[in-house]
Amino acid sequence: MRFLRYALLPLTVAVLAQAQTIPFTLTSNLSGNAVAFQNGGALTFSAPNGQTQTAQITATFTGTGTVTISQQPSVTGSSAFTATIGSALPLTVSPGNSFTILVQFVPTSGVTSNATLSAGFTQTAPTTGANAPVVTTGAITAALTGTAPAFTESYTLQSNQNTVALAAGGAIVFPPTAVGSTAQAALNVLNSGSGPGQVTNVAISGTAFRLSNVPLIPATVAAGATFTVQIVYTPSAVSSDTGQVTLTFSTGSPVTFGLQGSGSSASFTYQILQTPPVAVTPGGTITLPSTNVGQTSSVVVRVINSGNASGTVSLVNVSGAPFTISGLLPLPQTLAPSGSLTFTLTFAPTTPGALTGTLLVNTDSFTLSGNGLGSQLQFSYTAGSTTVILNGTNNSVIFSPIAVTQSEQLTFDVKNVGTLPANLSSIGIGQNPSPFSVSGSPGLPITLAPNADFKFTITFMPIALGFSSGTLLLDTNSVSLSGNGLQPPPLPAYTISGPSGSAPAMSQPQIGLSLASAYPVAVSGTLTLGVSGNLPADANAQFISGGRTVSFVIPAGQTAANFNGQGTQLGLQTGTVASTFTLTPTFATQTGLVDLTPQPTPTLQFSVAGGAPTLLAVQIANLAASSFSLEVTGFSTSRAIQQVSVQFNLEPGFSMPTTQFAFNVQPIGSVWFGSAASQAFGGEFTVTIPFTFLGTAPSGKTLLSSIASVTVTLTNAAGTSNSVQANLQ
Repeated sequence: MRFLRYALLPLTVAVLAQAQTIPFTLTSNLSGNAVAFQNGGALTFSAPNGQTQTAQITATFTGTGTVTISQQPSVTGSSAFTATIGSALPLTVSPGNSFTILVQFVPTSGVTSNATLSAGFTQTAPTTGANAPVVTTGAITAALTGTAPAFTESYTLQSNQNTVALAAGGAIVFPPTAVGSTAQAALNVLNSGSGPGQVTNVAISGTAFRLSNVPLIPATVAAGATFTVQIVYTPSAVSSDTGQVTLTFSTGSPVTFGLQGSGSSASFTYQILQTPPVAVTPGGTITLPSTNVGQTSSVVVRVINSGNASGTVSLVNVSGAPFTISGLLPLPQTLAPSGSLTFTLTFAPTTPGALTGTLLVNTDSFTLSGNGLGSQLQFSYTAGSTTVILNGTNNSVIFSPIAVTQSEQLTFDVKNVGTLPANLSSIGIGQNPSPFSVSGSPGLPITLAPNADFKFTITFMPIALGFSSGTLLLDTNSVSLSGNGLQPPPLPAYTISGPSGSAPAMSQPQIGLSLASAYPVAVSGTLTLGVSGNLPADANAQFISGGRTVSFVIPAGQTAANFNGQGTQLGLQTGTVASTFTLTPTFATQTGLVDLTPQPTPTLQFSVAGGAPTLLAVQIANLAASSFSLEVTGFSTSRAIQQVSVQFNLEPGFSMPTTQFAFNVQPIGSVWFGSAASQAFGGEFTVTIPFTFLGTAPSGKTLLSSIASVTVTLTNAAGTSNSVQANLQ
């Protein structure tokens, strides 16, 4: 039990009943406060144990004669009180004079102290005449009462409501407390004494401890009352925590008590079970044995509760494709201190090289590491100063846009990033034809050691506008190829050589085509013959290769067109009908995918004019003694004939009545040229004229022997044809 002293409290004066009448007026003074009281009254003191409270009782003589005090006052009762007169004794006091009695209270316990003060005196009255002096005795008395506070400390734990007394230098002991949670204890300061006292301060130390619900300081604690403050303990780790709480009172020495607590928690530690087991800490790495691709390896992990409280394993999870968990009991699992559980980690690499994952046990994380054994080809390409590594999300080689007729190259790298040698037996483009090609590859098959590589070139030469795609094949591996063909450079100017202005009917002029300058790629095209006019076109007006279109190729770097493999010159049949001929070319890249024809397109134009008929031949047919037929063959570009003129040329010595004949052939010409059958022959015709002769021929002669030959001409609206002759002899 601890007793503390508190500040002096005011002196209380009470008047005792039936007090003795004395020739004095009495006052008491405490801390400068004068209080009057009657003789025999009560004085009440209050002081902490061991502390002194003093009252001054001043007695002023109001009687006659003199008063003599020969002895010090007496105090009967509690030894906590003492009384003295400071003046030398014996002391004689005249009327109106005073003397002082000092009363001191020094308590030694908290119980109430009682005593009686008595200060005797002798009064000598003045003499009157012959009478002798009158001497009387009396006493100044007071009832003395003293009180003192006495503090007793204890604490009450919130967890069990047990109250534990505290001795000087004792400690408040908290029960084991889960880390992060709180425990509380009420520090009780009981005033078990007979008077009030004051608590002036409460201080605490120790990082895990703090005060709560502290009353207003300073706090006066009445006798029998309790001052209470809460102490909160919050451990932050599984460890022992200490601190101090100090109570300071208005007087006396402070009182300090120790604070003790311990944090409790489950604490999980981890082992890889092997001989001997290997500890692994959260944030560390669990390394599994190197394993061939397609095979597995495993380790057993043990989770141990190394803490001082039960703990629950609620989550065991693994991420990373090559790693899996097996053999784990259903969760959650509660582990008592020193309890454990195990599970198996399995590593099943599908690709060679260093592979990682993550193991999560509750909030504890571990890195998983394993090395897959095998070969693995890594592909990359370099375009300019940029190198792109291909992977599962980017498996495309992309060329920069480039004009058709031009080409772009990049370097492709094949590297073995695996742990074992890799074999490669074929490299090629999966499409044929393709704008992509490879060159510079090493001799195949090839074996690449780990970390070894080789390079080759991929070329993109677009053959069409827009995006082109392809596939690079490396054994069973495929890489997408992509490029964008831009508009090629314009075709140089070209010239079509051939007739100029007009051309003869039934002729075969030579046609040629050439560029003003060479083009970087081969050009293919078609030359088309257009035939137009007012008359049905002659079907025979065409290229000598047949038809009115002919293909050509201009090889890369050359200028002359080669027509259908027949050379740089090609014949054209003009036919026999008056027409306008137009030669129009088209151009394209050799694949035909990109049109190179300029707009507008220059053409070559010429014509076959209409005119007088042209006779090609005259023949004697159906020859008999007195008759024959003339078969006249020719053409009329205007598809019209009017009159045939025949001149018989006689042998010498013969004469005929008439040797010139004219025949109107317009009707039969109109019928012929108006027929559908004639259109296959253009302006060509054949006229057959029969002749029969009457008369008598000379002896030994026939009638026809008189005619040497026949000359024929033919006319139409445009004029007269040439003459043709046939001999009869």
